[in-house]
Amino acid sequence: MVRWKTTSLLFAAGLVAAAACGKRVDRSLVEPEALATVDSKSPFLKAHMKDGSLYVLSEWAVHPVTSDVSGSGLLYEADRSQSDSGRHYVPLDSVALFETNVVHASSGVAALAIISGISVGFTVYCATNPKACFGSCPTFYVSDGHSDLLQAEGFSASVAPSLEATDIDALYRARGSGSRFTLRMTNEALETHVVRTVNLLAVRREPGRRVLVDEESVFWSVDEPEAPVSCAAEEGDCLALVRAFDQRERFSAADSADLAARELLELTFSPRPGESTALVLASRQSLLPTYVLYQALAYMGSSVGEWLAKFERADSATQRRAGDLVSTLGGIDVLVLGPDGTWTPVGAVMETGPLAADVRLVHLPPLSDSIRVRLRMARGAWRVDYVALVSPAQRIEPVRLSPTSVLGPDAAARSKLLDSTQVLVTLPGDEYRISYDLPGETEEYELFLESRGYYLEWMRQEWIAEEDKWKAMRLFRNPAFSLRRLAPEFKEVEPMMEAAFWGSKYVAP
Repeated sequence: MVRWKTTSLLFAAGLVAAAACGKRVDRSLVEPEALATVDSKSPFLKAHMKDGSLYVLSEWAVHPVTSDVSGSGLLYEADRSQSDSGRHYVPLDSVALFETNVVHASSGVAALAIISGISVGFTVYCATNPKACFGSCPTFYVSDGHSDLLQAEGFSASVAPSLEATDIDALYRARGSGSRFTLRMTNEALETHVVRTVNLLAVRREPGRRVLVDEESVFWSVDEPEAPVSCAAEEGDCLALVRAFDQRERFSAADSADLAARELLELTFSPRPGESTALVLASRQSLLPTYVLYQALAYMGSSVGEWLAKFERADSATQRRAGDLVSTLGGIDVLVLGPDGTWTPVGAVMETGPLAADVRLVHLPPLSDSIRVRLRMARGAWRVDYVALVSPAQRIEPVRLSPTSVLGPDAAARSKLLDSTQVLVTLPGDEYRISYDLPGETEEYELFLESRGYYLEWMRQEWIAEEDKWKAMRLFRNPAFSLRRLAPEFKEVEPMMEAAFWGSKYVAP
């Protein structure tokens, strides 16, 4: 969804309609396999390539045998600098999406920018609070034995082809029977998802033990988690909110003067003399990072693709400065109280995304007395569902399982998840049911989702009005100052963020 999405390399697909006065622009987006459904009357055909380049073709035609496309027009590189003009041949297997734009007369109606399929509810919510429009990377629903729960978001920091990455999410509450395991993958936002693989990582679970993964993607067999004996925050006792993974989360409001201002949770655990220990932390981001991401996109406006290309080609010093925005807002730092009375950082959790809480393991140093831990994070930026202590016993290698069957809206598209050499492109409203065959009974295994791909965030028309390259530059060059300047604006909309975000969720007809 919208996990924090590595704002240092912001990207949005060029899907912002620029309607002329008194005209309506109908925009159509199709996958390469559905090229036959493209409106042949469209005067232009845009081919968005997998490498980020773009063909804009006129007098285009589809080859009757190969279905490849040819036409006259322009080729733009990933940074949208013009590369070539003339006659072009576009091989179908290199195309991510085709786009057409057909202009119609519209008397008596104000100019509209239309993306086909946006519901009235979505439009109303986003117009009311544009920085709370629903967004998500691929979302995964898994049964807990009673109903389907949103348990994972895939590759949430991969907002551009160059950022394609593998993401591992714990399916901590997954339950099932038999050896067939099924999950549901959806595209619920105005985004394009390019999915390369959706694998299941299975680890046989010993009686009385669980399996967890740390920030280095190492899997550990652990004993049953032990709840803290105390939890203190600024508002007082928070123990009841973090003792169980039950969607009753501890969170706070953002600081009114500085969105990067820190807060602390202090927890105490019973001592475990002679045992190695680790902290179990289930958390997700609030909508504060989402707001900052969307504000950055708004400042970049119609030039967002150009900004991304410049970041990707920049020297290491420039990229590091851009990354300062992410580090200024930060993740959840874990600190422990040592024998000398000082608090020492021992690790951090930076799993992005406001939709599904993920479970991570943070290793702690040996401590003989009662264990005191602090969680330090930007005020109002994180929701903490569960904190516990475990003793990791041994490292374990999971078994990687590929899908054995896929059910979805298109047979040709379904087959792509069964072939690692291809990618599946999903559009708003698409849904797939993916099944795996386990080597034993489902309840015998700890399950993790391993997804790989990237996604493209669609620009919203409401954001373009705020285009301001100087504020965009300042956001990256001086993020601490910018987060202070944004605080009053965020506080005005913060009370409505949750309702607007979930209310603007895309739902297929």
